[in-house]
Amino acid sequence: MKNLLNMEDNKEMVGRISSVSISDRPLWGKMNVSEMLVHLADQIRIGLGTKETKFVGNAISTSIAKYAVLLGVPAPKGKVNTVPELKQGAGGSKTVGFDQDKKTLIDMVNDFSKSYGADTFREHPY
Repeated sequence: MKNLLNMEDNKEMVGRISSVSISDRPLWGKMNVSEMLVHLADQIRIGLGTKETKFVGNAISTSIAKYAVLLGVPAPKGKVNTVPELKQGAGGSKTVGFDQDKKTLIDMVNDFSKSYGADTFREHPY
């Protein structure tokens, strides 16, 4: 599993984000490319504690599902809904513009490891 704290993985992620184009189309889901960039940035904000979330887990999701995710079992496409805090039009951050959204995400990925171990990290809400 890729890890933003591993500098090689971090660099790979920045490269993948850098290669995203405004004309790219989704392989699944309803978000356009700008919304996807903001959606990813929101997930980092949750991890850093700068975006609030409600815990939506239960005994199953915090035990069985957790291990399935850690083992790399993919979520079934179209069967897992985005939580309101990350959903565009519900609670997710709004796009500013493709170039700015892309720059913001790249900066957040690059700065993520600097925040590791800080008190701002939160328990995963799911």
